[in-house]
Amino acid sequence: MAVDVATELQDGEALYLYAVVRSAEPLRLDVPGIDASRPLMALHHAGLTAIVSAVLLTAFRGPQGEQNLADLGWLGPRALAHEAVIERLMAQCTVFPLPLGTLFSSRQALREALDARREQIESALERLRGCREWAVQGHLDREAALDARMDEAIASGRYVPAVSLGRQHLEKQRLRRELARDLDAWLLMRTAPLAETLRRQCAGFCERQLQADQGWVFNWAVLVTQQETAHFHQILDEARAVQAVRGLRLACKGPFAPYSFCGKAP
Repeated sequence: MAVDVATELQDGEALYLYAVVRSAEPLRLDVPGIDASRPLMALHHAGLTAIVSAVLLTAFRGPQGEQNLADLGWLGPRALAHEAVIERLMAQCTVFPLPLGTLFSSRQALREALDARREQIESALERLRGCREWAVQGHLDREAALDARMDEAIASGRYVPAVSLGRQHLEKQRLRRELARDLDAWLLMRTAPLAETLRRQCAGFCERQLQADQGWVFNWAVLVTQQETAHFHQILDEARAVQAVRGLRLACKGPFAPYSFCGKAP
């Protein structure tokens, strides 16, 4: 069962915060935390429960912390442990997840943060009930997209191929260059109906920052209830067929803890 924090931190220690849940939720904290030698604990405060464990402050802050956080060999296992705790909690109740490396110097500092963000946390816990986050991403094959635009131009009568093959080739090349200049705007128009459908049908929708050099043209976070998950995937399956003709490949990843719908962390 969940163990309340009964002792003060030792010198050089900090509280590592994984998530916040409602205090009424019965919990089993039977997975290891960031440091397997230090158990998960529950700090109950005014109707909220913070799931924490003690860690060495220098592991995350200062010169050693900077070195650790830049070392994937050190960071990777701890990120997996962090997510394992979140997943274990989500199997039991609604969770307000915190990002990797959220630290507090004392129980009092954590309580003050909970008080300051109480409205945000409680509102999120209500909204997130029974929901998981999915990532919907789009990758554009620009040459295939230009082929689709050329077909649209011919079908609409905007472009009528010349009789002469030589002239036809030159006109197509010129038109292709023109169409390439506003390809992003064209893509936005063609994907806007899908975005609007997801906004309307799902519990939450937001645009996330694109990662450089990964080739994605959009990165959406979608909040989906358990009951609507099958319908959500049906919407994407139908959209894939439509968008593939335009050179756009849709990818769906998840489910994840709903980090994108929690707002600013305490």
